[in-house]
Amino acid sequence: MGKPRLQKPCKTLAERALSLGMRVLQPAHWHLRGFRPHLASRNMGNHDSQRGARPRLVPWACALVATSLVWMSGSWGTFASAELPVTGNPVLREAQHAESHAEPSDADLDKIARMPRSISPSDIEPNPSVSVGYPNRGLLRFGMRINDDKALKVKVGSQDTRHATGELIRLIERAAHEVAFRYPRAELTVGDLSRPGGGRFRPHVSHQSGRDVDLGFYLLDRRSSPVNAHVFVRLNNKAMGKQWGSLYKFDAARNWALVESMLSHPTTDVQHIFVSNAIKRRLLNQGIKERANPEVLMRARRVITQPRHGAPHRSHFHVRIYCADDDRPMCKDRPPFYSWHQRANQAPAVSTLKPNDS
Repeated sequence: MGKPRLQKPCKTLAERALSLGMRVLQPAHWHLRGFRPHLASRNMGNHDSQRGARPRLVPWACALVATSLVWMSGSWGTFASAELPVTGNPVLREAQHAESHAEPSDADLDKIARMPRSISPSDIEPNPSVSVGYPNRGLLRFGMRINDDKALKVKVGSQDTRHATGELIRLIERAAHEVAFRYPRAELTVGDLSRPGGGRFRPHVSHQSGRDVDLGFYLLDRRSSPVNAHVFVRLNNKAMGKQWGSLYKFDAARNWALVESMLSHPTTDVQHIFVSNAIKRRLLNQGIKERANPEVLMRARRVITQPRHGAPHRSHFHVRIYCADDDRPMCKDRPPFYSWHQRANQAPAVSTLKPNDS
């Protein structure tokens, strides 16, 4: 009688684990090899009893055991690596605890404190807008829409004319949020900008190319408390006015903060801020009182003007910006080009406003 056939020893754990996966995915493989799981124990017993050998492990059993060992070893390795060394020093122990929980250091907290005070929604949006032509004869392509938020509100009647270039939208939002940061709960009233496609609309002659906006004043009530009126209130030479039976006064502090922010924008240059001479005097006096940056004060003296023709703008600011670099040559500017503007050497610094251009 020949030697009894011996079962081949189990292969490596990885090989058996792979083999088990293949068998689970392809159960028909059992029948191709003549193996029937429900008869495994009976067949194994009869075979081994006839040969007088020990019960042998079938290949799939080896694979099952191997897979279990691999899983257990991997889990133990994970648990072991999660442990942190223990130290008796309380200072070091606290440092280890902070590091394991990713708590920010003092340097990280200092960086957070120096981050920009506010980020407007349009800061993270692409800017495909293009201003075409002049403010009083132009169009707006792919204009962006300004939306209400905690720092600004579009007044009633201007919902259909709230589009502009991305540069102007970001200028407004940045200024409004900076004022709200310095003066909590302050809300800027936003009036007309441009229509979605630009062009003329009454009663304006300008506002056609997405570079003009009307901004309401920050106001005080009769008790000199800040109030968000969300309307344009016509003010007299004493910077006081009535609307719907309520008395309002010009808030020099918040309005100067608005102008200061717009004139300090790092990438967008303001060309005009049209407003009455009485309001201009109060703004400049407030800037001097707060010891504002001399450069900003110089710009305010040049940029803030009462229009030579048309309405003196006693109820709101009319702000206009220069063309963005990306919009040229389709976008057209008229003088003045001030010394701080990149196109200052291309034209004389004299005003050439036409009648009713504002």
